[in-house]
Amino acid sequence: MEIHFLQWDSDFFGLRIGRVDLQTKADAFALLAQHEALKRQYDLLYIFDANAIGFEADGAKLVDEKILYSKPCEPRKQFAEVSFYHGAAPNEDLYRLALVSGGYSRFKLDERLPQDSYERLYNRWVENACPGEGTNKQILLFKDEHDIARGMITIDYQAELGHIGLAAVDTDAQHQGIGGKIMSTLDSWLFNRGIQTLEVPTQKANADACRWYEKNGFVAQSQTPIYHWWL
Repeated sequence: MEIHFLQWDSDFFGLRIGRVDLQTKADAFALLAQHEALKRQYDLLYIFDANAIGFEADGAKLVDEKILYSKPCEPRKQFAEVSFYHGAAPNEDLYRLALVSGGYSRFKLDERLPQDSYERLYNRWVENACPGEGTNKQILLFKDEHDIARGMITIDYQAELGHIGLAAVDTDAQHQGIGGKIMSTLDSWLFNRGIQTLEVPTQKANADACRWYEKNGFVAQSQTPIYHWWL
């Protein structure tokens, strides 16, 4: 078992943050035995429990059960209301939709993180998702009759794999087929470029998102409980 110091997270949140991938019960016990030493090195550990071993400790909280979905790309209908975003930086619509996408994020649910951590993180995420020269990134938008983006999906892709980063539809526009039109257009666009598989992580607690992905042909490949252990 190794503990990996996360430089980016530590710099962004202003905390000493590490990550542990638990494999066995023995790993969990060994981690608990290091508690005092760990307190001198870290403020927070992300505990990824892919084998669902369970982790109990003072200051530890289950903050996410991440489900990884995937599906084969296939030719589907492309919709005229769906377009690609070409800006080098997000506009107001994208910042708004980014926050909608993170409603079940562990970075929103963990109240011990610094104030506005979730907002800053998702703003940064959508900034990094913007297409740029030499990158395999795209943002697909659904725009209404007033040219306002009401839904989006961000994607990056390489070789034969596409990966969805953020996906959101405005709360007052959900269950109107908007997400399905974006997904159908994206699916076909990737297929035409030789991308064979599309994957996306989401939270088990986000039951609507899970049902929506499954309705669109995604199949769950793994489920990983994630704990935040405050030291």
